[in-house]
Amino acid sequence: MKLDGLLSEHPLLIQGWHPDDSDRFTAAWASAGGLGVLRMPAIPDLDDVRARVRAALAQGSGAIGLDIKGLLRHMREVLAMAQREGVAFLVHGHDLEPEARSALSKCDLPRLALVADEGAAEQAIAEGADALILEGTLIARLARLKARIAQPLLAAVDARTRGWREALQGGLAGIQLRGPGVLTEGESPFRRLREALDAFRYSRGGRIEPEGPPLPQLRIRHLELPYPIVQGGMGVGVSWDRLAGTVASHGCLGIVSAIGTAYRHPEGVRFVEGRPLGPVNLNHGPALRRILRDARERAGGQGAIGVNILGAIREFDRVVKESVAGGAQAIFSGAGLPLSLPELVGEAEVALVPIISSARALRIICSAWRRRHGRLPDAVVLEGPESGGHQGFSAEQCEDPAFALEALLPQVLEERDRWGDFPVIVAGGIWDHGDIQRVLALGAGGVQMGTRFVGTFECDAARSFKEVLLAARKEDIELMGSPVGMPARGVRTELQRRIQAGTAPPIKCISNCVVPCDQGKGAAKAGYCIADRLSDAQRGKTESGLFFSGSNGWRLKELVSVRELVGELTRDFAFQRLAGAGSRI
Repeated sequence: MKLDGLLSEHPLLIQGWHPDDSDRFTAAWASAGGLGVLRMPAIPDLDDVRARVRAALAQGSGAIGLDIKGLLRHMREVLAMAQREGVAFLVHGHDLEPEARSALSKCDLPRLALVADEGAAEQAIAEGADALILEGTLIARLARLKARIAQPLLAAVDARTRGWREALQGGLAGIQLRGPGVLTEGESPFRRLREALDAFRYSRGGRIEPEGPPLPQLRIRHLELPYPIVQGGMGVGVSWDRLAGTVASHGCLGIVSAIGTAYRHPEGVRFVEGRPLGPVNLNHGPALRRILRDARERAGGQGAIGVNILGAIREFDRVVKESVAGGAQAIFSGAGLPLSLPELVGEAEVALVPIISSARALRIICSAWRRRHGRLPDAVVLEGPESGGHQGFSAEQCEDPAFALEALLPQVLEERDRWGDFPVIVAGGIWDHGDIQRVLALGAGGVQMGTRFVGTFECDAARSFKEVLLAARKEDIELMGSPVGMPARGVRTELQRRIQAGTAPPIKCISNCVVPCDQGKGAAKAGYCIADRLSDAQRGKTESGLFFSGSNGWRLKELVSVRELVGELTRDFAFQRLAGAGSRI
């Protein structure tokens, strides 16, 4: 068996989270007697990966493996390098692309496959996995799996996992620890690992717990969110039920984009030349309701599910009412002042969150809502000029420090204080835990993040969409014109070159999507139809697609799970805050 060199009298203890300075942490884990894991970038630089492997092996002793589940290119080259450099094992998912399956079939390294259901377990074994790491509730079926599968079984463990201690007595070969909390337990394998890690003095003071205070919770009207993170609503179809539902299941607010829902569920939609005919088909009500239902089912009672509705779309009123009917728990709306939103929602228990770019916009909304409807926003999103997609600023203002998020936030907080105590959520350029802590210290109640969530397996966009962002360089992300009449930020691709050359796809305005475009007049000025180009991007048509990105999109290098991303953003790697809800990860 390939795993013979890794098995011992103790349970295998596999690294399952990646804190700051994670390569050094991996070396410490391996030196402490566990199996350290280096996570691979989606589009690797082979020289850089080789240097990382050599550095990790040189820093300590023990077994170092590679997590390759997010690897999108150069699979054969990475595997060949891993075998030459002394990598001990591989961790990957069960749903392999044909190229990855072929490359792994020729690789002699032991393979540990992550699986979340019995079908995935059988598929992984059939494709040559040497061991399985059981995720979620699959651990409860350990006895049944052991009767059918000869390969060693391990379990992924975090604060929400139930029954893993009993399973260790029932034949588990080991566990993948997904947060530091389990290391405080009294069982000898964990104490041994904890003591060895502390002796290695991985971090300042020799402590492996996350540094800094825990993030606060976020309350928006009736919604109690364990973490103050809102996943941005990205259309067309970058955030639908899969992404939004998974984000919510991890204690955050997942946002479904209401734009272009016909492309998600085309049943009953009238198409002309492959495009939904008119706004009633483009932003299809039955499709939106189905997306919301599926997102809430995936959320499993955790977090919350909201809808983002661009204020500039045609038939805005209808889409708001469809969202309420579909069970949206919050409605976010920008690209215009949503002055009619309270009237459209009526008495429904739905949080209303306008998206603004200035204190003046907040003053207008609060004044109108209180005077007309006796209501104030339940929260507000202040979107700065570093965000992806359409901006609430001119191109010149986007470059002016006076309009930076940090400059605008105090003004908006001061205006908010004149009206009430609802949270101000900031967006645009927020990238990591440090950024979140920084803006919270300035008075923000939470953050909204879009581009970071594109780099997740659960993002609803096509693989090639993600590859465009993952391959983007800093200079590739720029402001561009838009049929909406505002500058927009995205990745410069073949589309922009074709627009300049006059060879972009013809503008037919079949969907008639946004009011400012005036049935194709704005598109003629900008050189492209935004509805068609965004839908092409969602479906992975890189030659004709429009790929929006925040200014930090070039920093997106790894493809990870939502679980990993939220754990790293919150520093609650094992989701201790959600422990009482049971395991759904």
